[in-house]
Amino acid sequence: VRKQHQERAVDFLVKELKVCTPKEAEERIFFISAKEMLQVRMAEGKSNSISLPEGFQTRHFEFEDFEKKFEECISKSAVKTKFEQHSQRGKYITNELRDILEGILSDALKLKEDKLCQRKELNDKINYTEQQLMVVTQEMKKKIHSMVEDVEQRVSKALSEEIRRLSTLVDEFNLPFHPEPLVLNVYKKELHLHVETGLGSNLRARLSTALALNMEASQKEMTERMEALIPESHKMASSVVLPRRQPFEILYRLNCDNLCADFQEDLEFRFSWGLTSLIQKYAGSGANFLALRNKRESPTSTHIPSTPTDVVDGRLLYASTSIDEWSLLSRLAIMGASSQGTMGGLLVAGFLFKTIGWRILAITGAMYGCLYLYERLTWTNKAKEKTFKKQYVQHASKKLRMIIDLTSANCSHQVQQELSGTFA
Repeated sequence: VRKQHQERAVDFLVKELKVCTPKEAEERIFFISAKEMLQVRMAEGKSNSISLPEGFQTRHFEFEDFEKKFEECISKSAVKTKFEQHSQRGKYITNELRDILEGILSDALKLKEDKLCQRKELNDKINYTEQQLMVVTQEMKKKIHSMVEDVEQRVSKALSEEIRRLSTLVDEFNLPFHPEPLVLNVYKKELHLHVETGLGSNLRARLSTALALNMEASQKEMTERMEALIPESHKMASSVVLPRRQPFEILYRLNCDNLCADFQEDLEFRFSWGLTSLIQKYAGSGANFLALRNKRESPTSTHIPSTPTDVVDGRLLYASTSIDEWSLLSRLAIMGASSQGTMGGLLVAGFLFKTIGWRILAITGAMYGCLYLYERLTWTNKAKEKTFKKQYVQHASKKLRMIIDLTSANCSHQVQQELSGTFA
């Protein structure tokens, strides 16, 4: 019976179903007793023993082989029917995810390479820009320094020339003059203001146009040099950063009111041919002559020796006398002439009368008196104003020459501040 069943089952699997070969079919045919095995396994958990028929052990092994193969068959079938689709889907998702991650990695590596190149280019640009900034800064510093020196020289030269022409500026002052102290104080203040305003306007007329053009050219050059360093994409932003400045103008701070505050005029009448005036003129010309001679002979020395060996054949009397001693000599001569009494005057007059003659002496005295009278009559407010202005010009010129360096340095400092601020 077993053999018949086996032959029919093999034919069914091989010939009718055609699912396996005869050898495989023999391995898939089992002869088991399910009831017998059920009784055995139900009795395994109990202490009762059961009697087993003959050949049980063989059938037990065959059943266990059946169980094992049936379990494998069911598992394989379950995997194919229930889990295969999910596993294939998971495999597909994993492959897709791997492709996406590989693409991301590739893009990230490419992006990293691009960013490294951009970083290198940016570092090169930064280094180049810093080098150019250093070059431009050095050049602009030199240019500012040279321009500051040029402005200082120009202002110094222009101010010196204006000081030499100060008499013309003072002569243009037409306020009514009166020697009264109160009126004179107002006159001085107005004259100080006129001189300061006139000097300032003259300096501006001489220098402002050229300085303004130079300043504008320098500022334009600074702007162009700095704009050249800005990338094309950011040049529109430079219009926001660049300074909007008013036209530059130098302020000339002369402050004549304080500078000439110690000016004291001398409006007393002095006869130009009087004894005192003549001695002072002679002393002044002699002092000037000695100063010139001393400068020519010993330019490295400021001291004039006072030894008698400097006198040559008596032609240069007091040639070795210092300049400061001439004022003393003039004062001694005036004191000597004025200290004689009436008797001395009569003796001198008698001597001159006897030697020259009374006619010549009378004519000379008349001419001398007429000259004195003429000068005394012409000593009007106009003459006083002229003398006042002359004295003021001398005093103001001396004071202004003292501040030439200070004023030129102040103007050059203004230029330096303006250019440095623009460049910054």
